[in-house]
Amino acid sequence: MAGPRRTADKVQWSGCVAAVQPRIRLMRSFDERSHSYQGYVLRIDGTCGGEAGEFLIAVGEGAHVKHRFQTGMELIGFSVPVEDPRK
Repeated sequence: MAGPRRTADKVQWSGCVAAVQPRIRLMRSFDERSHSYQGYVLRIDGTCGGEAGEFLIAVGEGAHVKHRFQTGMELIGFSVPVEDPRK
């Protein structure tokens, strides 16, 4: 049985949205393929955790509906880093 999940501290980020891309999960079973939408990925040109550069922020469908992210928008937020950076 798995123990309680450790919560990581949130990292502050800010910058300009360079791109908005749908995030999907592709599933394959023998000769059939299907996909499901999991939200969106924002490519941000700015600072994340005090480091300048380009980085990705994943947002859910609800956040996109609420804020209508578009390229050129200036954003500031806090996010939880991914547990496994290879994903």
